[in-house]
Amino acid sequence: MGVDPPGDDVMARKPRGRGERVIDAQMWSGVIQIGLVMALTTLLSIDLFLPGGMIEGDNDLATARTAGFTVLVLAQLFNCFNARSDHRSAFSHLFVNRWLWGAVALSVVLQIAVVHLGVLNLAFGTAPLALDEWLLCVAMASTVLWYSELRKWMMRFH
Repeated sequence: MGVDPPGDDVMARKPRGRGERVIDAQMWSGVIQIGLVMALTTLLSIDLFLPGGMIEGDNDLATARTAGFTVLVLAQLFNCFNARSDHRSAFSHLFVNRWLWGAVALSVVLQIAVVHLGVLNLAFGTAPLALDEWLLCVAMASTVLWYSELRKWMMRFH
């Protein structure tokens, strides 16, 4: 993200005052909110896969752990697009940073390897996921993106 080009609105914003903190209360609030969304989504995903719990699932513990781990990893990847700006949509200038996309692609490939290669299953305690399970993990992980988009949209009107 350090090689992202500057936003279009950089010169339109007032400079931060000398006494203002770089990480202010609004940023702390966002960090805590996004962390809670990631945590709750990850825990809900695990619950979806396990028998019993709030939502009845039908998988074993290894699959549920793998789904939770995958949701957490993918949520972090979705969040890297959110973190590019506190105000602009994650979809704004989405393809200007090829380094970010390369890092995301490499991370996805490594996550697929951890989930589907036998030696890595053994090392990480993971289990292979079916396509529909992967799609559910992607959908669950994307909630961090949609939450952040809603938060930024609401901030623009305050």
